[in-house]
Amino acid sequence: MRVLFSDLTLPYLLKDAEYPVGGWAVQLRQLAIALREAGHEVGVLTWAGANAFVGPQSEVQLLETYDRNRGIRKLRFFYYFLPSMIAAARRFRPDVVVQSCASTETGTMAFIASLLGVPFVHRIAADTDADGQYVTRLKQHERVAFQFGMRRAKLVICQNSYQSENIAISFPKKGRLLLHNSILVPPGIGDINPRGARSYVAWLNVFRRQKNLPLLIKIAAALPAVKFRVAGSAMPQHMDEEMRANIAALEALPNVELVGYLTRDRVPEFLAGAIALLSTSDFEGFSNTYLEALLAGTPIVTRSIVDPDSIVRRNALGGVADSGDELAGELAKVVGLPPARFDQLAMRCRDYVLANHRPSAAVEKLVAAFQQVAG
Repeated sequence: MRVLFSDLTLPYLLKDAEYPVGGWAVQLRQLAIALREAGHEVGVLTWAGANAFVGPQSEVQLLETYDRNRGIRKLRFFYYFLPSMIAAARRFRPDVVVQSCASTETGTMAFIASLLGVPFVHRIAADTDADGQYVTRLKQHERVAFQFGMRRAKLVICQNSYQSENIAISFPKKGRLLLHNSILVPPGIGDINPRGARSYVAWLNVFRRQKNLPLLIKIAAALPAVKFRVAGSAMPQHMDEEMRANIAALEALPNVELVGYLTRDRVPEFLAGAIALLSTSDFEGFSNTYLEALLAGTPIVTRSIVDPDSIVRRNALGGVADSGDELAGELAKVVGLPPARFDQLAMRCRDYVLANHRPSAAVEKLVAAFQQVAG
């Protein structure tokens, strides 16, 4: 098959630039590689100059469209952006068009798929995109475009059962695919670090409101004997006064170290040295960071609302709290495990992810679903 995706942040990930990217870019790269290895053609619509920016690479075929610095701001979408994307999509000749993340781009890609006479597939990026809460964070034109795209979608890919159940309520006749995130396993993956080689609790995320920095501050303050290393940074649009105050509060805690943005090649080592990965998010879809931690043998401590399909709780991969008030206690239990019990837990984490989240298995389900909607 010829599968066309769209994403404006993937070039930064391919270059491993110091630029925060979301979980979809990580999954897109992995799916693109696995699709190509399975014999399918993959193209990704992105911005003009992306290939020169990334440099030589064979992972993903980047299809350049518009120059983000050209055109009259309020008019360029219709006379420049959209025509350039349509032209690039036509040249690729896709069998299916796929887009993720609720935005204007959802409607745009649905419209392009309609022009090309191929099915449009939307992949739900966060639980709020499935249960209707997106209306609180999207502007009116973004909501209209997203809703248009969802109505035109022949298939909706969901990351967890909560998303699938909510899409079934809103669109009872629409095709759905439940597809848990996957992770590429590097060749020659090393041994798991024992408890004695781990010295801190890791927190790794883009600094956004939904990641709940106030809860992280509360937990770190409640466990002064535990060292926390906080990795991440904020995009300019998220750096408001509240965010600055939260970052300042973290910096003021003596047991917290802010390590800044981590390029992708530094993430495995960061997680491998951690006693646990702490998640304070208010909502997710299926966190790639969870899978990266599990591959490193690092347990996850989170709340039940962001434990997708209860994988952490059901498989005993760390600690799960039912409320934010209980999260510090769950974290303390994991930190306080005897070394032998911790090492058993670490091995269970890696065994689980190797058995259940390989990209090859995800691609088999994905292609079967694409073929069904493409006829």
